[in-house]
Amino acid sequence: MARELNEYELIEYPGLVKNTDKMIATLGGLTKVSQALGGENKRLELRFHPENPFNKPLCGDVAKRAGLLLSIKVRRSKRNPNKPPQFVVKILGYTTKSFTFENLCDFQYLPFAPDPKENSGELKMALDSIVPRSVIDLDYYNREDVPVISLPTIFARMDTVHTAMFRGDFSKEDGMHETLGVLSKSSYEGRDTVAFNMTDSFPTRPDPQIVKKMKVKYVSDEQLEKVKKLFEECPIWTRIALLYESGVTPDKLKCIIPSLAYYFSTGPWRTLYVRYGYDPRKDFNSRYYQTFDFRLRFRSGVSEFVTDRKTTIKKKLENYEMNTLVQDINYPYFDEHKLPRSRQCIMRYCDIRMPKIQEMLEKIPSPMAGAMCNERSGWLPQGFDNQVRQIVSNAIKELLKNHYRKEQILAEVDSYENEDPDDAEDEEYEEGEEENYMNDENLEEILDNIQTEQEDNPKTT
Repeated sequence: MARELNEYELIEYPGLVKNTDKMIATLGGLTKVSQALGGENKRLELRFHPENPFNKPLCGDVAKRAGLLLSIKVRRSKRNPNKPPQFVVKILGYTTKSFTFENLCDFQYLPFAPDPKENSGELKMALDSIVPRSVIDLDYYNREDVPVISLPTIFARMDTVHTAMFRGDFSKEDGMHETLGVLSKSSYEGRDTVAFNMTDSFPTRPDPQIVKKMKVKYVSDEQLEKVKKLFEECPIWTRIALLYESGVTPDKLKCIIPSLAYYFSTGPWRTLYVRYGYDPRKDFNSRYYQTFDFRLRFRSGVSEFVTDRKTTIKKKLENYEMNTLVQDINYPYFDEHKLPRSRQCIMRYCDIRMPKIQEMLEKIPSPMAGAMCNERSGWLPQGFDNQVRQIVSNAIKELLKNHYRKEQILAEVDSYENEDPDDAEDEEYEEGEEENYMNDENLEEILDNIQTEQEDNPKTT
């Protein structure tokens, strides 16, 4: 039978311990140590001079670290010194967490002052002169020649190391108004990010440094030409559509796009890449490329097939057998006879491959000469996005309805084929039985619970 091991707590003391009692005193005694070990996120304070109130503590943080406490005995032969020693290893216990002192230590202050009774100028410890010995030390208030010592209560506001780099603001060339700011890495990889508005002009050319970046990333001319040709055919693209149509890898496309297009963060074309020099506010045909944000609510029925994008990608990497009813996660378009690729799909209106919606886009009346689009709805009329969502939702509902009907019919056929003919009873087929079967109440209840469309206009991501 295996012996149960003891669990220990590890404290990595930052010093050479010669006296255990003094070491525990610097940690605040057994009471303070027990309080720190019993709490989940408490810090352990270490004071190098426990009796000095002006001593700043060094704080240790708890971390989950597995370890073993070993007892190693070395046995050497006295008769034969040349014989190799034998090692006996025994496991005494284990640890699951430890306290480490890896933070910065504040300055340590000692209240030294010259002795007023002596003129030697030698500094002595003046702690008894400036701090009462006890609560009932009334003589403390009758003392004379008390040294005046003013020590700061704290020097450093933080004890953690910060690796932020600071840069100067060189917008003022006179050198008299320099300010410091944190140099943080941008999450947009140097691309031109534009907030949509009706007054400002949009970028017409890329940053010259982008060309150098493409050389560093070894972007070939063939890869650049593929993406460039797509922007010549269509001025506005989604990222997933560029990946699908060009066949360029994501890391190369990340370097190519900033040299050809800028990015809209808000407005009717938000999250889309627009070719440099193209202004969608002046082109009525840009209505086909406006952002369509469609989201599925997970209720009974649809949650069986469609998951969020991260889960779908993880399943695909694990060679999980995906349902053929759902579009591929990397497919940028929406087909009428398949479910959306993920819970939230951001695409262009031209990516919705449904004849009814494309016909609606065609029938939008042309604006008068010189007219510009709306800041919120672009070139589309108010409420157009809600109509499209309703049409897409109805198509998904009809698709699921047919799927469940087919599954139920196959289940009935399966049960009929597996039924014992001796136990089967002859039943007369009645007219209208098939119709009642197709309108099964349980099936309708499932389908009514499938809410795939948001009533209100969804928020931008």
